Amino acid sequence: MTSEKHLLTTGPRQCSGQTERRSQSDTAVNVTTRKVSAPDILKPLNQEDPKGSTYPILKQEKLPSSPAPSAIFSGGFRHGSLISINSTCTEMGNFDNADVTGEIELAIRYCFKTHSLEICIKACKNLAYGEDKKKKCNPYVKTYLLPDRSSQGKRKTGVQRNTVDPTFQETLQYQVAPAQLATRRLQVSVWHLGALARRVFLGEVIIPLATWDFEDSTTRSFRWHPLRAKAEKYEDSVPQSNGELAVRAKLVLPSGPGKLQEAQEGTEQLSLNGQLCLVVLGAKNLPVRPDGTLNSFVKGCLTLPDQQKLRLKSPVLKKQACPQWKHSFVFSGVTPAQLRQSSLELTVWDQALLGMNDRLLGGTTLGSKGDAAGGGDACSQLKLQWQKVLSSPNVWTDMTLILH
Repeated sequence: MTSEKHLLTTGPRQCSGQTERRSQSDTAVNVTTRKVSAPDILKPLNQEDPKGSTYPILKQEKLPSSPAPSAIFSGGFRHGSLISINSTCTEMGNFDNADVTGEIELAIRYCFKTHSLEICIKACKNLAYGEDKKKKCNPYVKTYLLPDRSSQGKRKTGVQRNTVDPTFQETLQYQVAPAQLATRRLQVSVWHLGALARRVFLGEVIIPLATWDFEDSTTRSFRWHPLRAKAEKYEDSVPQSNGELAVRAKLVLPSGPGKLQEAQEGTEQLSLNGQLCLVVLGAKNLPVRPDGTLNSFVKGCLTLPDQQKLRLKSPVLKKQACPQWKHSFVFSGVTPAQLRQSSLELTVWDQALLGMNDRLLGGTTLGSKGDAAGGGDACSQLKLQWQKVLSSPNVWTDMTLILH
């Protein structure tokens, strides 16, 4: 996107960074791009190697063969189909429910050499009818590695027709680093495919991989798991996380004890205008593309009490799953009194190909309109961190923000 320079039309407020398109009601600001390199500002972001992140693979036929696979995961089993049945609507709650009954038989195996997680779906029994009046059931199985619910993270079997005791004999695969297994939960759900692509939820199983012993050969055996009713939209009332964003923030004000006290009290707003400095360090656990990478960038929008919006954008980092931008956003001409009533929205995006829309990966909000999606302790912690930034001028505050 071509950088543009505009003159500030109302008041002395300015911000530096790369501009983006905005609505006519937004005030344009003077903009420059700056990449922070000062050692006292930046500290290494504690995150996994990008090469070791979770990368769902869409075309399993290209996966490397597992060495000496057990009979459970070879022989008569075929790889599951990844062709979508246009089921995005089911993730938004747009589906029917049946009275959940029955069980699903599956086995799980992890190959440490190829970093391949294999879920073998063998069969189901005693399923509920997807269409009870017609006594009809066309079941199929779908999996996700939570918290990733993106279409790239979906795996599914083929559809079995007219049976409540289907046999699938299919293996679904993911590429995931060993260090990531402890942060994932395997969701296995069973669905009925009806006429006109109507879907009915038949039950699910959620398995925390942190408690699964992949080195024990007995855990590779097939097990029957009872199907359960669908959990709330966010399991166990925990909001869905789309990764983490590491930032450092500082309110820069005129030096001197007297001026600092006046600034904290919000007096002399004209003479004590300062700068809100934010260093976007990096992110991890983002919903990646099918090839395991992203062309990601960060947008920042500071909304002031008078609804003036100051917008900034980081450079795009290409083909990285765990990007480290180390990019500085500077919002100039703001006072502590204004910031106490302002909100700062940070969003992470995946740059789209030509002619397509950029994909929102996740976001969070600091300030007066704090991120309600965080809920409870997470939201309270976020508010305390933001208050610390405003009450401790000229001191850096490190924050790890959960993206929703």
